[in-house]
Amino acid sequence: MHARLSTYEGDAGELSKGFDAQTDAVAQLEGFKAAYFGVSDSGKAFSLTLWDSEDALNASAERAKQLRADATQPSGADIQSVEHFEITSTAGDA
Repeated sequence: MHARLSTYEGDAGELSKGFDAQTDAVAQLEGFKAAYFGVSDSGKAFSLTLWDSEDALNASAERAKQLRADATQPSGADIQSVEHFEITSTAGDA
């Protein structure tokens, strides 16, 4: 399994609305497994998407870039980073 972790700065409420608006589109991408979005009181946020393979992660990269832009544009939030990871171990049912 592979993951894309993106970090943001901006208004937490507006970022949440923006990402809620994109969940259906990201869920339609081939190889998509799950997505998580989190915010802090300090104006920082993250999105974590999980993919069934590195190929699926890479194939989704351009569409994911557009979805991030669509999610952050209304609030004017900044995309701070985007990184790809291989999941090497898991625990729990999250």
